[in-house]
Amino acid sequence: MSRVARACTASLAVLAVAACTATPPAPTLVPGTGAATTSRPGTASPTPGTSLSPVPVIGGGLPALPAKPAGCAQPPAGTDDIRAVQAEPGWRALPTDESAAGEYGSLHDLAVGRDGAVWATHLTQRLAAESVETTFAGLRRWDGTRWTSYSLPGVQVTALSATSATNAWVFGLADGRSGLVGAFQHDTWAALRLTGRLGDTFGAGGTAARGAWAVSGRSALWWNGSTWQHYDLPAPAGAVGGGSGSGGGSGNGGGDKRGGDVWTVSGPLIDQGPAAHWNGAAWQQVGVPALGLPPRSESPRVRLSDVVVLGPADVWVVGGVSWLVPDEFTKNNEPLERSRPVALHWDGGTWQCRWGAPGSTFTQAEPDGRDGMWVLDSTGSRILHFAGGRWTSQTLDGTIDALAQRPGTTQVYAAGSSHPEKGLARAMLWRTR
Repeated sequence: MSRVARACTASLAVLAVAACTATPPAPTLVPGTGAATTSRPGTASPTPGTSLSPVPVIGGGLPALPAKPAGCAQPPAGTDDIRAVQAEPGWRALPTDESAAGEYGSLHDLAVGRDGAVWATHLTQRLAAESVETTFAGLRRWDGTRWTSYSLPGVQVTALSATSATNAWVFGLADGRSGLVGAFQHDTWAALRLTGRLGDTFGAGGTAARGAWAVSGRSALWWNGSTWQHYDLPAPAGAVGGGSGSGGGSGNGGGDKRGGDVWTVSGPLIDQGPAAHWNGAAWQQVGVPALGLPPRSESPRVRLSDVVVLGPADVWVVGGVSWLVPDEFTKNNEPLERSRPVALHWDGGTWQCRWGAPGSTFTQAEPDGRDGMWVLDSTGSRILHFAGGRWTSQTLDGTIDALAQRPGTTQVYAAGSSHPEKGLARAMLWRTR
């Protein structure tokens, strides 16, 4: 779920949709929606062939819960709550075949199916007039043995999900218009467009999804196994965690008829707001403590970037605070900006705030499948692991753009790129050992 600076330009988000019928006949890849525009493998029509109108669900909201405590002050520097011990990397690089093909670029958005199939959006790079030109090159799928590429001309993918090697879904834009819902099934592509106000929000920046839920602003969509349902959220959302389909309460699967235990937070693109919780029957706003600032600070940015649901009373929200230091400047005479990461833990009634050392923020988090979690910070290469009350830190040789857990397992994947050489990088994929 995103690094704050890169999220603003790349609109990173993660979309996951519950598995539909086992093998519905192509080209109708979204049951109940009628015909769809299709294309042969490796290509895609950018224009959705028909509309998608989720069923609105009215009412059922619960009274808002106030934040307990109301705020969390920053401790003095050097008295951090999170003191991660450096550990040997527990990740290994997997082949991406780009070096053999002579290609440069990166893997950006990431989704992993229950069968271990890995789907990722693919960006390519080339030198043009002494600068690096980056181009969206579609999707890539790794089945554990080989990679397959799928071009999506005219499409901008901002959210990606996969349930298996034969089912992958995207939210994004087609020909510059938001509201695109696309699907690959058995190497066939179908494109639909959301109707009404949903078409103006989903697929744009700030869209996120997990399991059978997708969220954008004040709207949430839930795939109940046969159709999409539309809920109004009690608080704006740009990140979602939990849902059915995997160990630890989150993942890319489906099957829970109540929608699982789901949380949303404001996300990496907007200032901190309340969280929201779906208990299987209704949404409820949950207040989050206001994050404190140092005495001398200007132009603060407070972000709750991601949320991980490990259990009904075991929820983590990660993010951070950034601010400008008055009358202090960098070597380039730019205002000096400082930042600090924070992880907030919900125990079913109250929050506990745990501050990290100044210098970065937390941007993404994924369950580890063992009642712990992996957390990425804004450096893009430093990953923290929390398990059994202990924090450790690892550094990978490259830049990470996305994390994704394989549902029901302890396997977690990281996608990104190698360190650039003369401005150009190679696509990279890592997995926990």
